[in-house]
Amino acid sequence: MVTIVGVGPGHPDYLTPVAKKHIDDAEVLIGSRRLIDIFVKNGQTVHYITGDIISTLKAIDENKDKKTVIVVGGDPGFYSILGMIRKELPDLSVKVIPGISSAQILFSLIGQEWQSVTFVSVHGRSLDELDYALKQQVKKICVLTDKKTTASVVAKYLKEYGVSGRAVVGCNLSYDNQTLIDTTIDEISMMNDLESCVLYVEITTANEEQTKDRG
Repeated sequence: MVTIVGVGPGHPDYLTPVAKKHIDDAEVLIGSRRLIDIFVKNGQTVHYITGDIISTLKAIDENKDKKTVIVVGGDPGFYSILGMIRKELPDLSVKVIPGISSAQILFSLIGQEWQSVTFVSVHGRSLDELDYALKQQVKKICVLTDKKTTASVVAKYLKEYGVSGRAVVGCNLSYDNQTLIDTTIDEISMMNDLESCVLYVEITTANEEQTKDRG
């Protein structure tokens, strides 16, 4: 049986009891080295997820009859490997254990509800989702960034659209070196070292002509 377990933003305090139980009972653990090394125990077989996704899919398929747990950060249903597994291994029986996402942590830190927010990811992805959201003229956007397309890069992209407004960046959320910056899109565009963070923006003004031109 293959189970995809969300372990939250990374700190053990945010690991749910049911997630911990599945990880502890696993015969095989599959995930990034950063996450696996936190939880692995003697006797468990480990397969680290790298850039070779074919190798990972093969490991999942070969261990489907064992107690196999795929460990993912955040929540499995929120921009994780779950979609790829469903697509590439459609006949695989999968159980999903939800986790707390980094976006949830960010909104809890600023004390704000998030049901009206549009979520996009540029983590290992293009800016197409963000571009589409801007064309829809949404007013609240939360963006998952990475080491290449950082929060600053996204903020600069927003400025090119003629967008301004509030911007909140959360980095290393839940860890001791957690950073939370609540400022403006313009200010974030000029900052460095905002890699793999969560960016939330509230758009107050936008140049509609620029937005239409992009279409």
